Amino acid sequence: MMTPWRRCALAVAVSLCAVGLAADVEPVHAQSAFDDLFAPPTAGPALEALPPVVDQPIALFAANPGTPGAASAFAPPIPAVDPAAGNAVTGTSGNFAPSPVCAPTYAASTGVQAVFGPPLTGTMLAPPPAVPGFMRSLGRYGPVPASTPGVDSSHSIIWDQMPTPPQLNGAVMQAEPPVHDSCSNDAPFTSIDFAPDPKLDSYCWDGQAELGVYGGKHLNLTQYPWIEGFTPLYGNGAWPPSFTFMGPTNLVRPKLYLYGDFRTAVASNNNVGNSQGIWANRLNLDLDFPITATERFHMFFGPLDQGQNFTSVVVDESRMEVEDNFDGWDQNTDTMYFEGDLGYLIGGARGTDAPFDMPFAAGLIPMVLQNGVWLEDAFVGAAATIPAKNSPGLDISNFDTTFFAGFKELTTDAFSVDADDAQFVGVTTFMERRGGYFELGAAYVDDPADLGLDYFNLGASYTRRYANLLSNSMRVIVNAGQDVPKDQRTADGFLLLMENSLLTPLPYNVIPYANFFAGFDRPQPLGRLQGPLKNTGINFESDLLTGYPFLDDSGNDTYGGAFGVDLLGGQFDRQFIVETAVLQAFGDPVGRIAPGDQYALGVRYQVRLGNAWILRADAMHGWLENSNDIDGARLELRHKF
Repeated sequence: MMTPWRRCALAVAVSLCAVGLAADVEPVHAQSAFDDLFAPPTAGPALEALPPVVDQPIALFAANPGTPGAASAFAPPIPAVDPAAGNAVTGTSGNFAPSPVCAPTYAASTGVQAVFGPPLTGTMLAPPPAVPGFMRSLGRYGPVPASTPGVDSSHSIIWDQMPTPPQLNGAVMQAEPPVHDSCSNDAPFTSIDFAPDPKLDSYCWDGQAELGVYGGKHLNLTQYPWIEGFTPLYGNGAWPPSFTFMGPTNLVRPKLYLYGDFRTAVASNNNVGNSQGIWANRLNLDLDFPITATERFHMFFGPLDQGQNFTSVVVDESRMEVEDNFDGWDQNTDTMYFEGDLGYLIGGARGTDAPFDMPFAAGLIPMVLQNGVWLEDAFVGAAATIPAKNSPGLDISNFDTTFFAGFKELTTDAFSVDADDAQFVGVTTFMERRGGYFELGAAYVDDPADLGLDYFNLGASYTRRYANLLSNSMRVIVNAGQDVPKDQRTADGFLLLMENSLLTPLPYNVIPYANFFAGFDRPQPLGRLQGPLKNTGINFESDLLTGYPFLDDSGNDTYGGAFGVDLLGGQFDRQFIVETAVLQAFGDPVGRIAPGDQYALGVRYQVRLGNAWILRADAMHGWLENSNDIDGARLELRHKF
């Protein structure tokens, strides 16, 4: 007895046969009746093909069902029709064998379109299925048989994409031997090629869990720059197409950002008998104009300061004074420069990839070398780097070398006359070798007043972790070459520094440290506003805002150290430091900067307030031999944008 759905299917098949006869097309046999229901429509005798959606060569894939372990698991048939060869369906078989054709072509004799390129030689045999099964590509049951487990690939060809009998027009399809990509290898079939379907018997939908599909991650509140031009800093979605006027390999995507921070602080300071209260303000602005991924123009300026004098209100011995220091631009402290990569500029001009990498900068440029101990300054000059090299012979895994030259605005105490006009040339390199990190630098500094104070400045450091217990940095600064009597030399001698931090069970949150130093004669950093001991501890560091007191940081005939513990919150949202510092003076006190021994105790606490504000508090007291004691307390609020 014929069920209703079978009667419906038979009626559809008979109707299709009638339509085929009416259109003078060979009747469709019964096995392909359902194939015609789901086959793409045809227009006349031509086979229609959608144009490619990308401008790339279109691959012509195999039409054979594929051999497990030999043929590709992703090989759908894309045949071509050759009317001149009796309408036999031809093509190529194999694993992802690309065709050199980039667009459909047409047969000249009959106007029949060849699908995805001109016909190739050979015929392919692909008999239609005999029994219905589950169609994996469509996710439903139909006239396609199921794959045989362990024999057929679960991604075998999609039978309902094979040509229909009207398209075959009596031609016989025969498979050719598979052709493999030269970069691929045969692999035998295994039962673990495809994981089994998940078992959802005990699964219950959880809306809250669905909201945490990224492991609980979420968007954080982010402070945006004051100005975002051309391209946003935190944009959603893709960027618009870039410009190519600097070359197809150095694409131009302009951006314009103005960001920085505003600092306001109140302090009560006692600097060697000079007691005063102060409310000081500082605005740091960075104007950044990236042009390409490697080229940009950058400028930093502080409109509320002149040199190291900031816009402030000072209360001194019951007198109040307003210090107005609006300058907008100060070449002594501000920067303005262009930086890029010479290799990418040349490659873009030629229309090729960058032939080499050579970052460079020119203008009023800032440089920080050896953690700022040797150089932390902005000067008029230029610098270029040869990056990312290695030396198997010397067992150096990575090193960079930078050459630089300065012509003006060097900040140094080596010259008392025309110091801003000092000129210098130098080279610096860093090397990673056997778990350690070397930094080496050398520079020659010319005396602008020709008083015989020219000198060589050398800086070196080595950083390494030992036994997963101690992180250590050893540094040395050496000055030599001044051709004047010893008591008149301003850059002479050497300074030894040793920085140590212990690794605790909470290595990122509890950090005990002990830093030591010993300076002989008058060592000078190459360029720096503060002395070379600034990084030794918080008791040797000024705040560069309120005139907060600190110990002698010159390293001039002194030795000592700073000992403390740095505590960071679990989310790195707060910090607490307590430190004691010791400085011992030696040698001839005549001409020495520190009048005698010095000791200090200092604390610092800062906490993040939201995504843009930081609150910081400092306090210290120093005991100075042969001088008045010093002390200070300050509270600062910083807004970052």
